[in-house]
Amino acid sequence: MTFPTDDKIEIQELCARIYLAIDGNDAAGFAAGFAADGTFVAPYGEFTGTDAVRTFMEHHIAAGKEDGVRHFITNQVIDPQADGARYRFYILKMNIATGPVAIASAAGDAIVVKTAEGWRFQRFQLIIDPAMFGSEKPALAKAA
Repeated sequence: MTFPTDDKIEIQELCARIYLAIDGNDAAGFAAGFAADGTFVAPYGEFTGTDAVRTFMEHHIAAGKEDGVRHFITNQVIDPQADGARYRFYILKMNIATGPVAIASAAGDAIVVKTAEGWRFQRFQLIIDPAMFGSEKPALAKAA
């Protein structure tokens, strides 16, 4: 199955936009990258619907988890599927306020779909590398 280059670029820009939103402490901008019924899955919990995704990110940002950081997206692979595409990539989170120092690494494994608004995440699983947590896993957040 072939996949148009324009669609690949739009999907890569979708990911860039949500991480630029996080870097700018813009929870609504992050949530805008999801389909209306899209799901964000992370070690912190599972959040379905743009309101739940936005609320999670508002709390995450308010807790200072994204202060002084910048995200880098690499090794992007887009595989077409009948109803959209599987999109896999790596994420490097850097402290730029006092660094640059790498403070986290992760992988993204997502399903993206084309909506009336363009490509959006239907399901985005953030797989944070285990070494980032040491011997403790993060507490699960509530979808509030």
